Amino acid sequence: MLARSALVVHLFAPSGGDRHDEALAHLARVWEDCGNDLGMTEAVPGTGVGADFPADGPALGLLAARTGSGPGLSQVALRRERDAVCLSALMQPEASDWRRLDARWSEVLGHDDHGLLGAARLFLALGEATAESIRMAPADPEAPAGWWRGGITVPPGLSVWEMSAADDARAERRLVVVAGHDQDPALTAWVWTTRERGLPPLARYLLHAAKLRYQLRVWSASEPIGSLRSRTDTAIGTLLERITVAERGAGPLSELIAAGHVVLDLQARERGLTDRSTRNREMARTVRIAAVNLTQLGDPALGGPFTDDQALAEWLEQRLDDETTYLDAASHRAERTGALADQFVERALQRRQQVINLGLTGVIGAILMSLAAVQSLEYQVPLPGPVKPAVVAALGALALLAAFVVLRAVAPDRRWSSLLLRGAAAGIGATLAWLAVAVCTGAGLPAAVTWACATAGAALAVTIQRRWSP
Repeated sequence: MLARSALVVHLFAPSGGDRHDEALAHLARVWEDCGNDLGMTEAVPGTGVGADFPADGPALGLLAARTGSGPGLSQVALRRERDAVCLSALMQPEASDWRRLDARWSEVLGHDDHGLLGAARLFLALGEATAESIRMAPADPEAPAGWWRGGITVPPGLSVWEMSAADDARAERRLVVVAGHDQDPALTAWVWTTRERGLPPLARYLLHAAKLRYQLRVWSASEPIGSLRSRTDTAIGTLLERITVAERGAGPLSELIAAGHVVLDLQARERGLTDRSTRNREMARTVRIAAVNLTQLGDPALGGPFTDDQALAEWLEQRLDDETTYLDAASHRAERTGALADQFVERALQRRQQVINLGLTGVIGAILMSLAAVQSLEYQVPLPGPVKPAVVAALGALALLAAFVVLRAVAPDRRWSSLLLRGAAAGIGATLAWLAVAVCTGAGLPAAVTWACATAGAALAVTIQRRWSP
C-alpha cells in the first residue's frame, strides 16, 4: 500500500535567447503564486539565499528558496544550471492524494508553456506499488494505453513509470516514482535536492531531455526542407529555360532581363538554404550534447523513459545530419547555376551593347563626316535663319539620345537609365517639332505656338519610346 503521497514539479526555462524574458517572467509569476496560493512565503533556514525572486544571481546554484508554515511540507526553489533556470516545487501535505495535488498545481501553473524548455511532474509515494494503486495516478490524457505495465527499477531500487503523452514533442513529462518505506532519503536525493542543494539527478536528466524535445518542437515547426528544395529546383529550371530561349536568339531582350531577375531570386534563395543548413548544424550539435548528457545521467539499458529519450536523440540527430547534406547539395547547385547564368546574361548584354554601340557609332560617324565635308568644302547649306537653331538643337538631341540608348542597354533593369532615355526622347521629339514648325512657317508663328508644338512633339516621342523601348 502506498503512503505519503507527494508531488514534485520541475519547470525548465532557458537562461538566454529570444524567449528568455518571457520564460523568466512566467517563472516569477509561478513563484509568487506559490506564495499567495500555496502558502510558501518564508525563507528556508540555512540555505544562505532569500525568499524573493531574484532580479539577478550567481552563475550557478541555488538562487532563492521558500517554504510553507502550515502542516506537511511545501517548498519551492529556484536554481541556475548553466544555460537553464529551474523552478522546483514540492507539495507534500499531511493528507492528500495525487489527483488533488495535480489539480492544485494546475491552478497555479496555467496552461501555456510561456517559452519554457519543458516541465515535469513527479508523483511520489512510499510503500509497495501495485497495478491498482499506480493506475490511480493522474496520467496525461494522451498517455499510451496500459502505461502502468511499463514500470522499471532504477538505482537505488526505486520504481519508475512514465505516463506522459505519446507525442515525441511533448513539453511536459509525467512520472510516478515509488520507493520503499526506508528509502525516503534516497528518494529525496534523486528527485528533489542534493546535500549541496543542487539539482537532483532525475531533474538534471529531465532538463537535458527537455532540451532535446524542445529542439524537436522547433525543428517540427520550421518549413520542411522538401518545399525549400522544390522551390529552389523550380527556380533553377525556370532560369535554365529562359537562358535556353535567349541562347537560341528566339527571345527578346526582356527574356534576358527576366533571367537576370531569376538569378537574383536564386541567389537570395541560396542564402536561405545556407541559413537553414547552418541552423540545422547548430541544432544537431545541441541534440548531440543532450544525448551525451542523457547517457551519463540515465542508462538506456534500464528501459522505460531512458531508452525512449536516447532513441529519440539518435533519430533526431541522424535526421538533422541527413537534412543538412541535402540542404548543402541544393545550396551548391543554386550557387553554381546562378553563377553560370549570371555570366551568360552578362555576356549576352555585352554583345547586345556592342551591337548597339556599333550602330550608333556608324550613325554619329556619318553625321560628323557630313558636317566635316560641308565645312571642308565650304558648302553653304541653304537654311533660313530661323531654321538653323532648330537644326543645331535637333542634332544635339540626337547625339544625347544615342548616348542614353547605350546607357539603357548597359543597365536595362535600372530605373534611372529608363528616365534618362525618356528625357532624351522628349528632347528629340521637341526639337524635331520645333524644326518642323520653323521649316513650314519660318518666323511667322508666335513663340507660344512654337512651345506648344514642341511640347506635343516631346509627349509623342515619349509615348513611342515607352511602347517600343525594352
